[in-house]
Amino acid sequence: MTPLRPPRRRPPAPASRRLRVALLVAALCAALGLSATPPAAARSAAISTAGSAATSAASAAPQAAASPAATAGRSAGDAYIYAPHSRTLAPVAVHGTSGSVSAPGNVLSGASTRISGTNSFLVLDFGKEVGGLVTLKFAGASGAGQRVGLAFSESSLYVGPVSDLSSGTVYSGSGTDGALTATVNGAGSYTMPADKLRGGFRYLTVFMASSGWVDLNGVSLAFTGAAGMSDPAAYSNYFYSSDDLLNKIWYAGAYTVQMDTIAPDTGRAYPPPASGWENNAVIGSGAGILTDGAKRDRAVWPGDLGVSLPTEYVSTHDLASTKNALNSLYQHQNSSTGELEYGGPAVNFYGSDTYHTWTLIGTAAYYTYSADKTWLDSVWSRYRLGMSFITAKIDGNGLLNVTGTNDWARGGQGGENIEANALLYAALTGGATLADAEGDTADASTWRQRAATLKSAANQRLWNSAVGLYRDNPTSTLYPQDGNSLAVWYGLTDSAAKNTAVARGLSARWNDHGAASPEKDGGAIGTFPGSMEVQAHFVAGDDVDALALIRREWGWMLNSPTGTGSTFWEGFRSDGSFDYGGTYMSLAHGWGTGPTSALTFYLLGLAPTGTASYDFVPHPGDIAHTEGTITLPQGTVTGSWDQDTAAGTLHETLSAPAGTTGRIGIPVADAPSSSAVTITVNGATVWSGGTFHPGAGITGGSTDGSYVRLTGVPAGSYTVTATGLGAAVPFATSVNGTALPAGYTLCATEGGTCTPSGSQVMAYGAGGYVYRAVSGATACDAASFGGADPAYGVLKSCYLAPSGGPAGYTSCAAEHGTCAVSGTREVAYGANGAYRFQVVTGSVDCTNAAFGADPLYNTAKSCWAAPNGPPAGNWALCAAEKSVCQGAGDRPVAYGAAGAFWPGRANGATTCGNDTMGVDPVYGVGKSCYGYAGAPAGFPATCSAENGTCAFTGRRTVAYGANGDYRYATFTGGAPCTNDAFGGDPLPGVAKSCYLTS
Repeated sequence: MTPLRPPRRRPPAPASRRLRVALLVAALCAALGLSATPPAAARSAAISTAGSAATSAASAAPQAAASPAATAGRSAGDAYIYAPHSRTLAPVAVHGTSGSVSAPGNVLSGASTRISGTNSFLVLDFGKEVGGLVTLKFAGASGAGQRVGLAFSESSLYVGPVSDLSSGTVYSGSGTDGALTATVNGAGSYTMPADKLRGGFRYLTVFMASSGWVDLNGVSLAFTGAAGMSDPAAYSNYFYSSDDLLNKIWYAGAYTVQMDTIAPDTGRAYPPPASGWENNAVIGSGAGILTDGAKRDRAVWPGDLGVSLPTEYVSTHDLASTKNALNSLYQHQNSSTGELEYGGPAVNFYGSDTYHTWTLIGTAAYYTYSADKTWLDSVWSRYRLGMSFITAKIDGNGLLNVTGTNDWARGGQGGENIEANALLYAALTGGATLADAEGDTADASTWRQRAATLKSAANQRLWNSAVGLYRDNPTSTLYPQDGNSLAVWYGLTDSAAKNTAVARGLSARWNDHGAASPEKDGGAIGTFPGSMEVQAHFVAGDDVDALALIRREWGWMLNSPTGTGSTFWEGFRSDGSFDYGGTYMSLAHGWGTGPTSALTFYLLGLAPTGTASYDFVPHPGDIAHTEGTITLPQGTVTGSWDQDTAAGTLHETLSAPAGTTGRIGIPVADAPSSSAVTITVNGATVWSGGTFHPGAGITGGSTDGSYVRLTGVPAGSYTVTATGLGAAVPFATSVNGTALPAGYTLCATEGGTCTPSGSQVMAYGAGGYVYRAVSGATACDAASFGGADPAYGVLKSCYLAPSGGPAGYTSCAAEHGTCAVSGTREVAYGANGAYRFQVVTGSVDCTNAAFGADPLYNTAKSCWAAPNGPPAGNWALCAAEKSVCQGAGDRPVAYGAAGAFWPGRANGATTCGNDTMGVDPVYGVGKSCYGYAGAPAGFPATCSAENGTCAFTGRRTVAYGANGDYRYATFTGGAPCTNDAFGGDPLPGVAKSCYLTS
């Protein structure tokens, strides 16, 4: 639904950017043969447990105008690699001890550490997620037959003589991993059995299981991650930006997928043993195979491939492991029905329409990345059979009707589901491209037609225009994160306005740890659908929020004191604690690595569009510099860019190999107009005055208002400079995208002039509004808002935001202070109508970093805490949570508490609760429903009751309606207050009135 919290606006006025530019790189012990990567032991000393402390955004000073920065080069990115060069590793620190342990640090340098007495133990820290076979060396023992145990855990929460859970199933409560036991008779060594390989852990606990003592003088690990790579740290591609945290996140995502790339004969045995673990199942062929998790489940799950496959492509380019994973799925396809497995060997699960479809999507992605026509030929008959299986479930409405309801850990799957239909749309469009490659014109045509029909049906049956999101199915009140994100990411939406609405609705559900997944139980934060949401924000042009979400959610995982400091998780709860049973949860899970591909494909802007074509279309957001590479079948494409927002310039460099064709994009959405932008390529002007001019070998150029796109770019090297650009100012207002925020005051009618006090947000519209921050006298017209017309065909007005915080909010801290709240509250950070919002429990730093961006450049900001009770404005209590909200007509209601509200609809007697409103806007807090009464925002003066006449002189816009639903029309010399005059009834069965701006 469209949030009562802010739309994320991108005003057109240029402004200086505040940026954090820092590089905090250190090296692990060279003796261990590790790459120069920030050591987890050093990082842990600076960890903050505040959810917002993981973020990294703009600095306190604006970026100065400067010449383009020199490219830092591959070595700058390689400094962040977590993967080791050597496959022989050693622990880097002692995490702790219990009982009698003398000289615990000695073992790190090859000297003796004595562990004495039953249950005494030493916890060793490898500094990051690792996996493989451990060898212990002993200098001596108190006597023959001493027993030493080994236990493993990914998190510091579970260190001790019992391993975290990898083998049994947390959902049934069966199974325990326990520990391994070695017999020590004196000096010698012990190596774990191959079948007891431990796929993912950071902490190793060595404990006494007998009453004597042992002298431990060596611990080493045969590292088994990144199977198939002779040098795990030899990445084919790199990424580097001026934001240190984003760099760490990119490489942590890459390393997560490396940890999930295993030898095909080391899968998790299934069914699991009653105790202990077995990682000796054969799950495929080849040197390496891409699975879902390092610790568990160590099997190919096609849904996970939807995220991990692009991660692997943009980083290590280990396409062989991708192919091996897809082969394993096709080799177990049901030959009679065409159904593909939900989970590959050794689990061999069937019964998921979504995961079946993910395999088809993965097939198209692999072919795009590899151009492996021989392989495509070999699986084509199976692919067609798989497509026939899923398209046979398309119903008379043109939508997939899901009957195989297994899915990732979401609820509510089945029927005409938006997630499943967005996936099928992607499979059909990708399948048509594959059919073209195969010369299969019949299937190509059929699949394109089915895709078009499905897209139309989904937008007719599943889109809720009043809410601004897709329903989970046509009768559902759930508006899921996965389906809405996929609809934008995969192009199921049919307008840019829907992309914007979805991005706005999704961001309204963030808390201080990340983005909520309402389709997941208990207000959880799913890193799988969260990975989808990151992509959706970029596709929607909501670049600043995409980066803010990455910093918030993935920064939390990377910097959490209970994490691995190097890999991303299966999921977590709304308070930042572990989901999936805690000890059973995987802390190196490929489906949670979406930011890695998003940062390459969108922030950097390099993305393959075919087997020999690519885009270089940056989404700069609030970043000053980004560079990196992708690998096409023809070779490496290298790109870099620098933006100077004070000067309004963007400088790009590009190099592409022979046999490729590219498209270069220059973001112009925030420029005063496309005619103000001038673009040169290799010194030749190719764009000026809103017109393309051929030059530098480039054959075409056009603009859609968001980008100028230069097409037909042949192989070679290019330097692109754009001037006359604007700056994306990432502020939010305090209500939804259609209603004017409470407290705004009329300053001019269209054609007039508004004069703010300092920097202040100005709104322009009538019923629908656009916003920008202004300083000095500003014309109230579309030109001042980049040509935007938020209320077509009616005379509009301009309004200025109140000074200070949002209406009804209370100041809780000045900028750089700490805002403490009682319980859970929504907190606004900013000033004069421009804010960033966050649901906070306890306290939050009042800084740009904590809120993801600077909402109002060069202006002192504060934090403001929301009040209890209704939203600001003309809202009144309708019902407490789980009670019935009574009222006539289908009318808007606000559902929530503590400043966090979600707009819904009520018709007659409607139960006020998460199930009917479709979301929990503030988890763990008692909520209420509020109905709107009185005049519409911005139109406070009642001029007539229904069927009367609204009298005035001159030309005026009139609002007509009641209880939050209004129509707007412009009249001269008065207006009939009737349905006919306004072209319809905004709220049937309810008495209405007409209203003027003053």
